[in-house]
Amino acid sequence: MRWPFSKKYPELRIPPEDEQRWSVAQSEYDGGPLLVRFNESARVWAGHPGLPIKLGFAIPLNRPHEGGMPDADENRELTAVEDLIAQRVLTDSVALHVMTLTTGVMKEYVFYTARGMDIAGLHARLREEVSSHEVQCMADEEPDWVSFRSLVP
Repeated sequence: MRWPFSKKYPELRIPPEDEQRWSVAQSEYDGGPLLVRFNESARVWAGHPGLPIKLGFAIPLNRPHEGGMPDADENRELTAVEDLIAQRVLTDSVALHVMTLTTGVMKEYVFYTARGMDIAGLHARLREEVSSHEVQCMADEEPDWVSFRSLVP
């Protein structure tokens, strides 16, 4: 696969996913556990001016466990959802998957991306493609990567 790059920031050649390293940390959110799976490789990109948009896809669990974690079957279902979302985001734009947040009521996949992505169109396509769960989407201008820096140890 040929990885997209930014004309304004030609150095934005994000390494392929299989060359990125991931770690896990645990925190707390709303009185329950929060599992943060984060991309160690993203640390060197944090705050890069070519990746100023935080793009998040929240997936409410079909079988929530307040104060707990998703059950194993639903977690497996969401692995396929995560793979699809990552594939679509990384094909449509210069972007980096930086973390996945898991609680007992939702999972959220967080990316930082270059400007210019058709986020509304991407969200609409994902809602059509993912029939097992609701796909929510939000994007914010976050050039300092505050969310990533606040959750990653």
